[in-house]
Amino acid sequence: MHNKTAKEIEDLYQQERHREHGEYFVSVISSHGEEGVILGCDSAPVKLTRIFQILSSEKGLVLAQIPKIFFVQACRGEEFDQGVLVECDGVEPAPDCFSNYLSIPPHTVVMFACSPGYVAFLNVSGSMFLQALIKVLEGEERHLALNRLMMTRVNWQVAFCCQARGTYEGCKEMPCFVTNLLQDVFPFSAPVAEEADSV
Repeated sequence: MHNKTAKEIEDLYQQERHREHGEYFVSVISSHGEEGVILGCDSAPVKLTRIFQILSSEKGLVLAQIPKIFFVQACRGEEFDQGVLVECDGVEPAPDCFSNYLSIPPHTVVMFACSPGYVAFLNVSGSMFLQALIKVLEGEERHLALNRLMMTRVNWQVAFCCQARGTYEGCKEMPCFVTNLLQDVFPFSAPVAEEADSV
């Protein structure tokens, strides 16, 4: 779906919760945004928590019980990540460093293109994050459990193979993966028989 207003985006997810889905529900959102919010083509905000709530409602019982996977290509702030190389044995996390993370419902995974407070980059070919995701899903890594696929393979691609050019030359982004899953899932691993039939 392209160029939808905030209300149309919310309506689309309302429709999805009444449809039959397979073992997983996967959604890719590519838009402008800020922390916890994406923008419709009318520049009106849609809270991500609202989308999660729609799909996790007990009224949409089928969707509420299956893993939901979101890839969100949108800015989460206005800061630019200059990228640094740090070598150390350990580091104490800053207090409350995770306090701004979205609260996500059970059976839900969200992978953001960038860290909280930072911009997500696009280039002439599109989103660095979504390009890295597609590259990984086209390779053998797609057979890995979702947490390994996202937290290591996609993050590595974005961290080491992507950086901004032009005005923001050298700036980086680092995807963030948030999950409430309690077991490994393999949503992109097609059985061997299926792959053979499709060749």
